[in-house]
Amino acid sequence: MAWKSHGRIFSTEAHAPWVHSHAQVPTPFVMADRLRVFYAGRNSAGKSFITYVDFAKNDLTKVLYASEAPVSDLGKVGTFDDEGMMPSALISFKDKVCFYYSGWNRRLTCPYHNATGLLFSDDGGETFYRPFEGPVLDRIPHEPYLAVTPTVLVEDGVLKMWYVSGTSWERVGESYEPVYVIKHAYSSDGISWSRPGDVCLPQRFPFEAFSRPCVIRHDGIYRMWYCFRDSHDYRGGVGSYRIGYAESPDGVNWLRRDASPETNIPRGDWDMQMQCYPYIFELDGTRFMLYNGNGFGRSGFGLAEWINEST
Repeated sequence: MAWKSHGRIFSTEAHAPWVHSHAQVPTPFVMADRLRVFYAGRNSAGKSFITYVDFAKNDLTKVLYASEAPVSDLGKVGTFDDEGMMPSALISFKDKVCFYYSGWNRRLTCPYHNATGLLFSDDGGETFYRPFEGPVLDRIPHEPYLAVTPTVLVEDGVLKMWYVSGTSWERVGESYEPVYVIKHAYSSDGISWSRPGDVCLPQRFPFEAFSRPCVIRHDGIYRMWYCFRDSHDYRGGVGSYRIGYAESPDGVNWLRRDASPETNIPRGDWDMQMQCYPYIFELDGTRFMLYNGNGFGRSGFGLAEWINEST
């Protein structure tokens, strides 16, 4: 088994010229007649917003429609997401679609602050609204930096989450860089979350940072894809994001297998420097991965398909 790359399937230059730059953290939602992929675009002021593009289910490289507007306005001035929103995960829970996203603000002492917000949809993911103005994950006494980019599974009525938790801002050269790990949480309603604080993946060196965990359960095993980087020279250099993979029997204790075939996606010009923000989903029994390449999504997003090499 191996990943087959379909290359870059979406760029804002080709399909959404109203977006100033980026198609970051692609987040799929399977609908009855199409695959909708939400992503974070940026306006000319550098603020991120969430919009989407639709693909044909029988050909995931075929764009059917690219939205010409964000799915939501940014938050009110002073709230956690008044300068940016980025998609993270959508789940169907009870009678709603729950859309978890990362919101951010710029700061003076360090570049930004992130927290996790929630949108609801009552019409199957066509439109979204805010149930409240505040975040569902933010800083708490034992996690004083940030809590963002969750993936969520629903199992036996319980929501299980894996998310990025900040551990520090480290001085690197003339700026501060964020360091973060992956932790887990659980909830009965999708709004209030219990956060035990366990670190899921061990760092291999002090400044290693993880982002965008995506978890599925297959053959009784929890499987996680994520990206990891150094805190030095990671904007296209030797420390740039790469895709990693881990397995767990319980969703709490994980074994990193970053050299696994699960992480080997053939590269092209658009993702030669960087591969990041993976999201795994299944469609008609086939596993796919959406992910970003160079520039943290400036170049668009790509698609890979898990195939049997003997076929």
